[in-house]
Amino acid sequence: MSTAAGPVPRKPVLYVTQTLTLYLFSPPLAMPSNSPKKPTRTSNVLALSFGKGLATVIALVSGMVMARILSQTELATYRQTMLAYNVMVPVLSLGIGSGIYYFLPTEKLRVRGVVVDGLLMMVGMGLLYAVFIAVGGNHLLAKRFSNPAIVNTLAYLVPLPIIMLPAGLLASVMVVQNQVQKLTVYNVLSSLLLATGVIVACVAWKSPDAMILTRVGISVATGLVAIYLILRAVPADAWQPSLTSMKQMIAYSIPLVLAGALGTISLQIDKLIVSSMCSPEQFAVYSNGAIEIPLIGILTGSIAAVIQPDLRRMVADGNFSAALALFRQAAGKSAVVLIPVMMFLLISAEPFILTLFSSKYSGSVLPFRLYLLILPARIVYYGVFMMALGLNKMILYRTVIGLIANLVLSIILVQWLGFIGAIVGTILTLYLVACAWNFAVISRAVGCRWWQIVPFGSLFQLAGISILAGIPLAMMTPFVHKVVPVGQLMLYAAIFFPTLAALAWLFRIELLTRECRKLWNRGLALWR
Repeated sequence: MSTAAGPVPRKPVLYVTQTLTLYLFSPPLAMPSNSPKKPTRTSNVLALSFGKGLATVIALVSGMVMARILSQTELATYRQTMLAYNVMVPVLSLGIGSGIYYFLPTEKLRVRGVVVDGLLMMVGMGLLYAVFIAVGGNHLLAKRFSNPAIVNTLAYLVPLPIIMLPAGLLASVMVVQNQVQKLTVYNVLSSLLLATGVIVACVAWKSPDAMILTRVGISVATGLVAIYLILRAVPADAWQPSLTSMKQMIAYSIPLVLAGALGTISLQIDKLIVSSMCSPEQFAVYSNGAIEIPLIGILTGSIAAVIQPDLRRMVADGNFSAALALFRQAAGKSAVVLIPVMMFLLISAEPFILTLFSSKYSGSVLPFRLYLLILPARIVYYGVFMMALGLNKMILYRTVIGLIANLVLSIILVQWLGFIGAIVGTILTLYLVACAWNFAVISRAVGCRWWQIVPFGSLFQLAGISILAGIPLAMMTPFVHKVVPVGQLMLYAAIFFPTLAALAWLFRIELLTRECRKLWNRGLALWR
């Protein structure tokens, strides 16, 4: 209804919701000849990073709520349930997401058919999880984790992989189809909904069972939306399933699925060993500290997703020098953020952990500091370059050797050092096995020296000025112990990052100053 003064204004929340929904579900429009250029790699990376960043912040808030409301045993039950599921997902996924990145960019006749092939295989693998639980897999895992409470919570997860495995193809399909902005909107909305539901269940019922059931219900609903978006993102060409296409995709992906599964186990082996060899309470303390900072998944993962189709095209054209230049550029862009943040958190680890999880988890500070040492090896995903080069088997061999080394080292070191030994084993394996293998394989395939794969000179410059910027924080630490943790964290940030910027300008650290200028100019453009 309207008045003489004009229409009744819309409610802001309703308007925003309607706008996002219309954008998300609107079909892709043909781009007119005079339309703006398609999104650049940088804009796609920023869009993906924003969506993942918000999802990570929401996950951290959820963790803060759970740490304060649940007992350590209840928190361990929730974490162990999701750990068991997350370790199985790479096995069940068959690496089909990577297969989409490989086959879809060059497919001309049956784009929808390739996607349908992947969806059908994912539904079938989701059903296998239900069979595993039905024949007693939940009891087996509960016995392994020494926590009978997860028998029921693992059973609650049965519907999850049936929907979420096919939904997991959304990212690869949308990136290849250049619909990253829609992917970002979906990631933001689904993450907000999931986190809100889990937090409400935690506050209302204070039970890991209620939280798992809520998570399953919301994930199934958003997963169905993701499948719908996948089908809308591809043209309506030949859609009939093809057994030949499925076999080709599996043949390409099998080394990747094995490597992905073993890689996930290798990255989680420390938690699996601590969960098996220590009490649930010790696992709760350990798991809150033994975390990779979210920026790895946010930034490095977003960059890898965006450059992977281009790397594939460059390698297919035989342009190895351009592929190497793009890979080095990706490593430099993520290092600009990750290395300074690593130095900052090494110094401010205690107020950071206490702010997130309260003093109840002060024992998580040391595991967190040690886990930060993984960051330099994770500034770029070497696997995307190997996949573009067709070196899937080399990824598998690297992962198998790394897993065996990590398992042996971690078990020995846990017996000597306690649960800290699990992190030490992971770090040693990552640098001495995985990194050495990556450099050797890629340099031989591309025809370059191993030190040319990433810009080591720029990385050492970043590390040097980050250490210098951290010296004032280290000097003032004994004098701020009475300040509340969040106050310490804000004070440290207010000193560290301006000092870092001043040092970058003083010493002419080109990598950092160049990226800062780009972000500044982009921000000004958006403001105007």
